[in-house]
Amino acid sequence: MGMLFAQTEKQVFVNDITFLGNKSIRDKQLEKNINLKESFLFSKTEFDRRILKLDAFTIKNYYQSQGFLNTFVRDSFSVTDNQADIYFIISEGQQSFVNKIEINGNNLITDKTILNFLKLKINKPLNLIALKTNVSLVEEKYHRLGKLFAGIKIEKTIIDSAYIIIDIVEGKDVHVQNIYIEGADSSHHLYIRRELTISKNDLYNLDDIQKSQRQLFETGQYSFANIYPVRFTQSDSLVNLVVEVRYFPKMEITSEGGFVPIEFGGLTLSGPGAFLQWKNRSLLGSTIRLSTKTSLEIPTEAGLRYPRFSINVNLENQWFMGVRFPTKVQLLYEVYKKYGASDKPSIQRTGFNWSTINRLSETSFIEFGMRWEKFNQQETGSKDVEQRMISLKTKLDYADHPVYPTRGVVFTGDIYSIGGLLGGTREYQKADAGIHLYLPLPRKTVFASRIKYGMIFNWDKEYNQFEEVLFEKFYLGGTKTLRGWNALQFPVTQSVSDINLNGKEIRFLTNGELRFPIMGSFGGEIFVDGGQLWDEYKHIDLKNLQWDAGVGITYSSPFGPVRLEYAYQIDDPENWEVLLDVLYAF
Repeated sequence: MGMLFAQTEKQVFVNDITFLGNKSIRDKQLEKNINLKESFLFSKTEFDRRILKLDAFTIKNYYQSQGFLNTFVRDSFSVTDNQADIYFIISEGQQSFVNKIEINGNNLITDKTILNFLKLKINKPLNLIALKTNVSLVEEKYHRLGKLFAGIKIEKTIIDSAYIIIDIVEGKDVHVQNIYIEGADSSHHLYIRRELTISKNDLYNLDDIQKSQRQLFETGQYSFANIYPVRFTQSDSLVNLVVEVRYFPKMEITSEGGFVPIEFGGLTLSGPGAFLQWKNRSLLGSTIRLSTKTSLEIPTEAGLRYPRFSINVNLENQWFMGVRFPTKVQLLYEVYKKYGASDKPSIQRTGFNWSTINRLSETSFIEFGMRWEKFNQQETGSKDVEQRMISLKTKLDYADHPVYPTRGVVFTGDIYSIGGLLGGTREYQKADAGIHLYLPLPRKTVFASRIKYGMIFNWDKEYNQFEEVLFEKFYLGGTKTLRGWNALQFPVTQSVSDINLNGKEIRFLTNGELRFPIMGSFGGEIFVDGGQLWDEYKHIDLKNLQWDAGVGITYSSPFGPVRLEYAYQIDDPENWEVLLDVLYAF
């Protein structure tokens, strides 16, 4: 044991990992806490000595979190034929349990809350790591209660068991004396101060500080915004706040290309695209943002692979008549082709959108909007469509990452009212709701699942004639829904003229997916999708769901995961699809 070999110039992969001396903690539990992994199916981990040292340190920390305060871990490895066998030799030592806890001086925060932060419980192993690192959580809690200078002292007496004494000096309530702004012209100080949810003489509150920073970023004016306290030298209950900002360029022209989301009526698809955008972030010296965006996009879904040209003009501001009311006004013009109709004249879409969005966090929001659109069909005998709607969209995101989620849950809900008092060609209501769940598994594998249910009310059969332009009914098939079917082609393949027959008023969709690493930036997927469409509520029967299954390879790019997938219909495996898309399906 303990043989050490220099790494060769060739790539070396981890073959086997062995734990020696771990009598109290199983191998499986230790494997979850290290970065190096054994080879498994298509998954290989490149061997790195620095990561090996880090893993040994991580194992030691894990033991300390379980009450083993004197654990010693030594790492060793041997390399044969570019495969590394790894050994962790563990001397566990004695496990310490908490025998007695004493908390003094806390009036604003309960004993229970403090113990939960510090992971302390009588007759349970002493979590030394949490005791050291989670003190900051208790301090943050006090910072939300105006106790910026609270002091926390922890004493430990450990023989066979642990006796913990936590002494807290909450201190005086801390108020804001003055607020200073750095990095901005004095003429813009008013714009900055109105974004702050904390003012002079207010009780210091960390939540207000963080919300103020977020609102400064939401203005779109600043590339950097930081708010921090400076202790007032003549008092132990006063602080000055410093607001430090850096501006984006007032005007700029940007261009980008790649895979982008593409709206196609009521659908959201993906495809290669490029755009040129001009921005003025301070129109006439105000905080109003004006931008124009010209884009050219090509959906990758079969039947839709025709260039789409669009021009958008946007006006955005966070304030309206002295009230914080985030508002966006958009004028749009778009030219595109009908589904599978390259020989037909183009459709011209013009519109006006107004929306206001209330951001609950960086990824959660409630958005209310109004939209007017006109679809001018150049084809002989086709009627123009004018659509007017009110919409309410919500997203409550409790996942740990917006692009690569590994744990958490996301709720979505959209409500649309078309026509009615607004007028227009059609009058109906549409509701759509969903829940996404992400669960972490061993070996950095993630189980992702989704359920979506949508329903349209008061749909008139006469509206079907406009579906080949609007696609406002529910459809399945393609990279975002049922991957065993082509886009819009569920449940059966339709001709160009009849593609709208696949749309229904009710949709149920469920997806399950295992996402796992393979090597470096490459990962894999194994997935199952199920769904069905119905035209009436009385026909709903979950026993009639149709299913597909498949596998995929993902590449973690700077813009999100790029997916190459193969999917087949479970009831008819001879029907299959190969799909390419950016970002996860859900």
